[in-house]
Amino acid sequence: MSAVFAALFVFLGAYALTGHRASEETVDLRFPLRGGTYDVAHGGSRTIVNYHHEYLPQQYALDIVKLNAGGWRTNGIYPSELQAYAIYGDTLYSPCNGKVLEAVDGFEDRAPTLSEKLPEGVPPAGNHVAIGCLDTKVYIAHMQKGSVKVKVGDTVDVNTPLGLVGNSGNTSEPHLHIHAERNGAGVPITFNGEFLARNGLIRQ
Repeated sequence: MSAVFAALFVFLGAYALTGHRASEETVDLRFPLRGGTYDVAHGGSRTIVNYHHEYLPQQYALDIVKLNAGGWRTNGIYPSELQAYAIYGDTLYSPCNGKVLEAVDGFEDRAPTLSEKLPEGVPPAGNHVAIGCLDTKVYIAHMQKGSVKVKVGDTVDVNTPLGLVGNSGNTSEPHLHIHAERNGAGVPITFNGEFLARNGLIRQ
C-alpha cells in the first residue's frame, strides 16, 4: 500500500510541475507591485496549481499576496482586520503601456472570509481596472474602494498608478488578481519573461 501512495505522490508531483510552464504564446508584462516580496498563491497552467484554470477567460490568472519581514502574508492566523494583510493598501501600477477600457470603483472592501456570499449587485472583480495592451485585455481586480485613479479612455504606462490593493468583490482576503484575455480566452502572462506558478516568488 505504501508503494501505491508513493507512486501516486510522485505522479501528482510530476503533474503539478507541468503547470509551471506556459503551453502557448504569452504576453509579457511589468509586475504591477513594487517594494516587497510577493508570493503566487494561485497561478500556473494546470488546475492542480491554479484553481482559475477551469474558467476559460481566467485560465492563466494569478492571485498574488505579499510576504512581511517574517515571511508571512498576515500578522496572525487569518486575521479579521484588512490592515493585518501585508499586501493591503499597496499601490498597483499599470502592467503595460495601453488604454484603460474599464475602471470600476465604489464597492466596499469586504472583511476577510471563506464563506460569506457576494452581495447582490457586486461584480466578482469588485473595484477593478482593465487595460488594452499588446492585443490583450488585462484585468487588475479586487481594488480598494475609492482608490481607482484612472478612467475609461486614459492612456497609461508602466509608471501610472492605477489604485490600491483591496478586498472588494469575490475574494476571501486582500490580494492582487491579474489575468489577460484575448477574444474571451485566457492568455498566459509572463513578468520580464518569467512564467510564474503557485509558490513562485517575486522580489521588487
